[in-house]
Amino acid sequence: MVVLSLQLPPLRHEPLAPFGFGAFIVTPRWRNEAAFASHAHGYGAGYEPRRMREDIRRLFTPDTTALIHTTAPAGLRQGRPQATRVTSSLLDFIPRSGLMRNIHVNIPHEQLVHAARIGGRELSGPNPSVIQRLVQLRIETQAAWIFWLLASCPPPVRRNLLASYLSWRALDQAASRQGII
Repeated sequence: MVVLSLQLPPLRHEPLAPFGFGAFIVTPRWRNEAAFASHAHGYGAGYEPRRMREDIRRLFTPDTTALIHTTAPAGLRQGRPQATRVTSSLLDFIPRSGLMRNIHVNIPHEQLVHAARIGGRELSGPNPSVIQRLVQLRIETQAAWIFWLLASCPPPVRRNLLASYLSWRALDQAASRQGII
């Protein structure tokens, strides 16, 4: 599974602004266990959006399931992820051929923040600036995956995968403190 959170490039009639994506890759290993990887890429204002498309496509294989997180409209407060209306600009960045399936969800900010806390992460307020959002895209993807895990998986799978994630997260934090990553 590849979980994506996108800060789309501005449309042609909009002022130039930075854009980017966060990706959280979950690769099944043994029964109810997984390996994890996290990526985030930002592109400066005026940068060619084609590069982002290419970078995202490299993360996908024909067997990839994609979970695409978009920010939920204000006031959405239901307990499950909501299917989102997918815009053509969003679809332009998601590889289509060979994918097992794409899951597009809007997750209300409060629930995304709660999922981030379960994973030991913090997200900024509901209306971050473009730069703040680019900085937190990596965390957004992990929180979106945790939310999906809690909402969609049976308890035994949920417990094992969450434990695997928390172990990975602890190792990732220790490595980054040591300057390994």
